[in-house]
Amino acid sequence: MKKLLGLFFICLCSFTGSAYTASIYTFSGEILSAGFSDGTGAIQNAGLGIGSTISYSFLIDTSRQATRRLNNGTILTDIDTSNAVETIDFFHTDLISGGLGEVNGGQKNNPTDVAEYNHGVSAESAFYTDFVSLIGGPEDNRVSIRYDGLSLTDWVVGTTSINGREFIYSPTSSSFFQSNLTLQSINPVPIPAAVWLFGSALLGFITYSARRSV
Repeated sequence: MKKLLGLFFICLCSFTGSAYTASIYTFSGEILSAGFSDGTGAIQNAGLGIGSTISYSFLIDTSRQATRRLNNGTILTDIDTSNAVETIDFFHTDLISGGLGEVNGGQKNNPTDVAEYNHGVSAESAFYTDFVSLIGGPEDNRVSIRYDGLSLTDWVVGTTSINGREFIYSPTSSSFFQSNLTLQSINPVPIPAAVWLFGSALLGFITYSARRSV
């Protein structure tokens, strides 16, 4: 009985601990004129242009590693590195809103092109300015958000001058724009209802087993 109760609390604590490592970061800001191009027409078709407001939301989970899923189904995982002069920490991201989408099937359709980025990196080094980078979406509509000089743990609501970049591809052309973003909100992801249902079912099984053994 004690072993079963121990299993229950270990499972519940592990679920609870991991659930709050994930948060949704929402950014919004203005599209800049620097490097702006719209060969695909996707920006204009979305009713946007230089000076328009753009927004993105990323789920960030620092307990999971960064990955890239290729069109052939291969998943590449980035491994953390640390030595005397630099520390590079990779973590999971997921672009859950924002991004204008590929045009007419895109052009990055080779088997080894990226079907989905779930790629975050935090780097500290003696060689270059420390930075945090978030990348989400497929190769045909990649969204990149980067901030230099401030670690992810120091990002707070209101942090501004965050650089956003979006790349959009059609079979024959591309579009690109940069944006000056502000971090609008950070919302921890709640424990999924399924976890509580699992815990309730497990506790019920433990109680039933205990009664039978009496």
